[in-house]
Amino acid sequence: MKTSTINKIKIMIFGVGLAGIFLICILHKPTDFSERENRYLSQMPKLSFAKISDGSFMKEYESAITDQIPCRDAFTAVKTFVEKNRGMQDENGVYFGNDGYLLGKYDESVFTSELAKKNIAFLTEFAKNTKKEFAPRHFQMIMVPSSAEILPDKLPEHVHVFNQTQWINDIKKGIGSEYFINAAEVLAPHDDQYIYYRTDHHYTTLGAWYVYKSWREKTGMSVLPLNSYEKKKVAGFFGTYDSKVNTALSGGVISDYISLYSLPESDSSTMTWDGKDDKVYEGIFDRKKLKTKDKYSVFFGGNHGITDISTGVPDKGTLLVIKDSFAHSLVPFAMQDYSRIVMVDLRYFNQSLKKYIHSNNISDILLLYSTADFAEDGNMAKLKS
Repeated sequence: MKTSTINKIKIMIFGVGLAGIFLICILHKPTDFSERENRYLSQMPKLSFAKISDGSFMKEYESAITDQIPCRDAFTAVKTFVEKNRGMQDENGVYFGNDGYLLGKYDESVFTSELAKKNIAFLTEFAKNTKKEFAPRHFQMIMVPSSAEILPDKLPEHVHVFNQTQWINDIKKGIGSEYFINAAEVLAPHDDQYIYYRTDHHYTTLGAWYVYKSWREKTGMSVLPLNSYEKKKVAGFFGTYDSKVNTALSGGVISDYISLYSLPESDSSTMTWDGKDDKVYEGIFDRKKLKTKDKYSVFFGGNHGITDISTGVPDKGTLLVIKDSFAHSLVPFAMQDYSRIVMVDLRYFNQSLKKYIHSNNISDILLLYSTADFAEDGNMAKLKS
């Protein structure tokens, strides 16, 4: 058979393959939510002259095609398998680390972007205004770095990451050290312990304990020893980093487990979400979530605009926690410290924060964020509301 004929057959097969994939994508019913990735997927944009003019249509279209491709999880697993065997050190914002670890790849651009600079300005202004009403004992800010900062020995060879510890300290200088805790300095001495999940972006409950202990000691409060809490290992899982790369074929990672630490106050507490006082939940652990992919949501049932907790402890004031999900594994340790704890997630909170503080008799405020989530959060302007 002539070479030209063989080439034509190859081109024909390739073209038929592409056409088949295109047809499948057209006929494929769009998926709204990916349980594996724990996020809503991009949908096909509506065609409009405005979107074509500003270029947003093609960006949204490309995002939708990427998110809605059939058998997406399988393709992701194959791609990760191929990339790892090619010797690649990272994929989709995740490093393939040592000792069964996956670690987030957060470049300098994440922390030096215009959004990050604006967020620091919002945070500094919020601290300045809040300090007028709350002394350091009653107002603290905590910033938690990603695992790559604290566990550099788990990173691939010759990989150097942005210095998050220094970045946090720069923010700390602008706010005042008496009001601010750099969790990087708290966690670094314990880097030989299980303080970060291997496949997820959160610190573990043990890591959260060390940060909690530092916070309470800094504010002059007594801290119960860790063995005072009931510890229960409740679930094995693969977390958010593994969801991004899907190591089902390539392997090389070790699954994680969640430990719940609780006091009697944890079980006797009640909580409501988003002001729905007609629906009260017993306890602070939503164990039904342990049967889902997002097992971290066992803490308080996941993210809500307002999570309002009544601990049953008398005469100990009300703590407001302005936070991302890193607070979820820390707050259970504080059940005996307050009569009421209110967690606010600015992504879903649409009230005036200032009015909320004044109308809820808040005695203490804790602002707790992970570095990357804080830098990339587009809702920090709500600190001014």
